[in-house]
Amino acid sequence: MKDIPDRGELTAGKLFEILGDRLEMKTVNGDFGFERIIESQDISRPGMALTGYLHKFLHERLQIFGETEITYLDSLAPEIRKSSLESLFQFPVYCCVVTKGFEPPEDLVRLSEFNSSALFRSTMDTTPLIHELHSFLDLVFAPRENVYGSLVEVFGAGVLCTGRSAIGKSETVLGLLERGHRLIADDRVHVRRIGNALFGTGDSGMAHHMEIRGLGLVDVSAFYGIRSVKNRQQIHLEVKLEEWSKDNQDFDRTGLIQKISTILDLPIPLTIIPVLPGRNLTLLLEVAVMNYLLLKKGRNVPEEVEKDLIARIIMKELKSGKKKDLEDLVEN
Repeated sequence: MKDIPDRGELTAGKLFEILGDRLEMKTVNGDFGFERIIESQDISRPGMALTGYLHKFLHERLQIFGETEITYLDSLAPEIRKSSLESLFQFPVYCCVVTKGFEPPEDLVRLSEFNSSALFRSTMDTTPLIHELHSFLDLVFAPRENVYGSLVEVFGAGVLCTGRSAIGKSETVLGLLERGHRLIADDRVHVRRIGNALFGTGDSGMAHHMEIRGLGLVDVSAFYGIRSVKNRQQIHLEVKLEEWSKDNQDFDRTGLIQKISTILDLPIPLTIIPVLPGRNLTLLLEVAVMNYLLLKKGRNVPEEVEKDLIARIIMKELKSGKKKDLEDLVEN
């Protein structure tokens, strides 16, 4: 799919440019209405409005004329059909799509041109066309945020690598690409929230290039092949690189405390990795992902180790006969 426009930038013409082939659409009235802005992510079928009930007519939505609407209009006498469609276009209807290969009524074509409304005809069935439109419009109208970092797919999981400038994010991700993982975005990640999931894409201007200090821009797909890049990826966890110092040594050593990061009001797991000379950050980031995948499967290694240690202590206390100390241990 071509680049997804921002909300307020999606016009009927842009919609046709992006989805025309996928939705098997053709324009009926040339480029009339191509400059009209798509105002809502929702879609309307104007069935009841065609009968004259206009109280709940959602004119700000993209209008779909399916088999029900077209056959109903065909059943009307010419003057009634004309009046029915004119009642719709007293509202600022900006885009209509006729599905299933039906021929749009002449009055619909005329009124669309007169009101500078885009009119498309598709050979697709109505339900799959609406499904495709919903999926696309959900992306366009989704809440969004720009995050500075790198997004890479590791073992199928989307990892957002963050940290201060020049700490080594791009170099770490470059090491992951060497190991067969895939780049989605470097330096700036466009994050969209769709339902209860976060999805990241890159800056279209960068086109899967990375800035490596001392080397400049490198073309990842040219170096590692087309399989090394990806346009879009769900974000499953954030790995933050933080510089280690004598004054900042408060890093997790057991993994018992699960940290959380919040993006667009949605929590995702957070792992903080201290940066020290000689540490293999690429390997550590891979291990962070494997830990996450184990947790998703119900394995929590730190908790397992803790339970094993407690069981050993209990056995030792039982053998020594220290019942009081044992009761206190079990309570704690």
